[in-house]
Amino acid sequence: MIWKVKAKKWDRLLLLDYKLKVILPYINNEEEKLKAILFVNNYIKDNYNKGYIIWYNFKKVGAYIIDNEYLDLLYIEAKERNKGIGRKVLKKLDVKYIKVRAQNKKAIKFYENNGFQKAQVRQDMIILRKVV
Repeated sequence: MIWKVKAKKWDRLLLLDYKLKVILPYINNEEEKLKAILFVNNYIKDNYNKGYIIWYNFKKVGAYIIDNEYLDLLYIEAKERNKGIGRKVLKKLDVKYIKVRAQNKKAIKFYENNGFQKAQVRQDMIILRKVV
């Protein structure tokens, strides 16, 4: 059974951890990594209330953040992947766009396989749009 719980103030560190796990592997420059950590820390501090914690079999397995009509983060713990959790969560969300790092080929393929297509490329980000 999968369910979501709106993120609370005490979930900020978890959201920060997940967001950084999605971003940092694709940044090679140490100075840029520090800038990204600072930016994400401030973003999560101000926007944690847009996040949801994903539960599966009575344990936290991931989270997502919806910022306006964008899915800004969908993260499933590595040991919980390939169980259909991300697909089921994505199917229930009412989002039109998804932001993904251009280098994150695995995520792009996942979203394309789940009804999204590339709509725009911005520097190192790809915006995917839901196909209707």
